Amino acid sequence: MKNNKMISEAIDLKTDVLAITSAAGTTSQQYDMQMYDEALLAAAIRGNFTTVTIDLMQSSAATVAGTSAAGSKAGMTLGGASTLISTSGGVRELTLTFTTATTADDTLQITAGGVAKTFKNTNSSAYLESSAWTSTLLYYGSSVGSSANTGLVKRVDSLKTAINSTIGFGTGIHFSTVSTAVCRIAAASIDDAIGYNTTVAVPTAAVQLAVGGFDIKADELASTANKRYVAMKISTAATACNAAFSCIRTGGHFMPRSFSGKLST
Repeated sequence: MKNNKMISEAIDLKTDVLAITSAAGTTSQQYDMQMYDEALLAAAIRGNFTTVTIDLMQSSAATVAGTSAAGSKAGMTLGGASTLISTSGGVRELTLTFTTATTADDTLQITAGGVAKTFKNTNSSAYLESSAWTSTLLYYGSSVGSSANTGLVKRVDSLKTAINSTIGFGTGIHFSTVSTAVCRIAAASIDDAIGYNTTVAVPTAAVQLAVGGFDIKADELASTANKRYVAMKISTAATACNAAFSCIRTGGHFMPRSFSGKLST
């Protein structure tokens, strides 16, 4: 049977944008769980950063500072290091910066959709043909030395060709060029996070977008301490960035207020 309720009648949705300094410590508003069964608190971190740590907080009142690990849920680190980004980091978009230190045979690995593929730099145009590629090893590069801007441009362009090929990730990853030696890799049709790994110093990665969230049920809160409010805290951040924050509450025994923003007819 079709449910004729509007989404805005079935859930309570609150959204906000949190400005995060490198000192972090920014906390969202606190949301009352008294009339709700469960909630999802999620954040999309946007900036140019390595890692950000988020915590799920609980409090006894809207004006009382919360304590971490609500529902015994540990803090979550999003992002990763410049040469190692795990798929557990929630990264959806990153940039790679090449320099003149790029040398032949350097490799980088990208993981998306649960599949890992290695891309190997080469100075031989023969390896840039798909006939030299396998499902797990592809080549990029240029016969022009990486010490020249032309060489860097060709390396970035050939990496795009390899990543977006049918042997690579196809349309699952969106690849764009930011500048001469900087490219952007973003998850497109792939729902999972992106992973990146290299054993060399070049190229270096910087996280541009990472997403993480916490599911929490009302009965998981510390009732003995009268905890009934939840919030998300950006506990640590390597650099200043912004977080698009959402809190979705739902349950079977409440009448939600209308959507707090402007709603179409």
